[in-house]
Amino acid sequence: MTARRVLLVAAVLVSGARALRAQDSQYGIPALGTPGRPESVRARSTGGAFAAFDAMSAVSDVALADVKHLTAMAVGWSAIRSVDVEGKSSTLKNSRFPLFTLAGPLGPRIVLGGGFSSYLEHSYDLLTRDSTLLRGANVPYTDENTGDGGVTDVRVGLATRMGPRLAIGLAVHALVGSDRITAIRLFDSLSAYAPVRDTQTVRYKGWGVSGSIRLEPFYGVTIVGFARSDGKLDADLNGTPVGSTKLPVTAGAAVQLILKPGLRAAASASWSSWSQAGPDYYDTIHWAVGTEIGSGGGLRLRLGARGGTFPYGPAGSAPTEWAASAGIGREFAAGHGVLDVGAERLVRTGGGLDEGVWTLMTGLTVRQ
Repeated sequence: MTARRVLLVAAVLVSGARALRAQDSQYGIPALGTPGRPESVRARSTGGAFAAFDAMSAVSDVALADVKHLTAMAVGWSAIRSVDVEGKSSTLKNSRFPLFTLAGPLGPRIVLGGGFSSYLEHSYDLLTRDSTLLRGANVPYTDENTGDGGVTDVRVGLATRMGPRLAIGLAVHALVGSDRITAIRLFDSLSAYAPVRDTQTVRYKGWGVSGSIRLEPFYGVTIVGFARSDGKLDADLNGTPVGSTKLPVTAGAAVQLILKPGLRAAASASWSSWSQAGPDYYDTIHWAVGTEIGSGGGLRLRLGARGGTFPYGPAGSAPTEWAASAGIGREFAAGHGVLDVGAERLVRTGGGLDEGVWTLMTGLTVRQ
């Protein structure tokens, strides 16, 4: 992140900005952004517990080994966010299409897959009121600072079964994106002072690699281990290099149990080394538990919960977060299509800021 951008956002926050429309998490505004969750609606409805076993999620590449036909999936969601800062509350809304996955077999043992997902989400619109001394008079003004952008993860991966109980997966990731940052100062006395406007575009690029392994020691138990290493996120301002940020290494594991036909449960945990990104960044730990009821082409019910920490906390500690989720899924067109719907309630707390989010998610899967 550029020094100019850090100072701009910090000044807005300190002066008591009022948040407006199209907001991502308030915690991500002074940072690189809010880390995305590359999970299908099915996985996210279980708190993310099934993400490592879900081929349409981009958490573990080894899950691609289960794809038997050419398959495509897209996710969209809308969120209503309530924010409380030192007793001042506001309600914000935003919508995104954060995940698209396409996968298909290359042969009897190898599956190729990929797509895109949100790696960092960073959109905001902030207003501040202040005044300045001009020509010997105190002139009030309004500042509007907006950012629109983020970083997208473009993934290409392979998975293969090494035997009846072992599979592995590998992928490369291209990180690309931009932030369009606009600052507008509008003086109350329009007849005496013209508005001032400045727009800058920060572009990002980086690379990452990931790998995962899946073991099925005996029927009904599946274990996945996954890891990912992202290098540096390079930034340039209007075409001029301005620096880079070291991105985290992530490692995690998950276990899935078939308790009986039509009843599955899963749990997962992961760690990310976000502290190496810079001051006020912290390593994060996340956990998730969930269950899925139903099988075949019938209705499937999903429930889940998750918790952990947010990687950025200017108050000296990482904010905490927890969420509960639920959803349903149903096949149609003789199994060639799947419609998933889910809802999640998320709460983040820390640094004098409380944030609650209701998210409604929809996913559509089409199989050949």
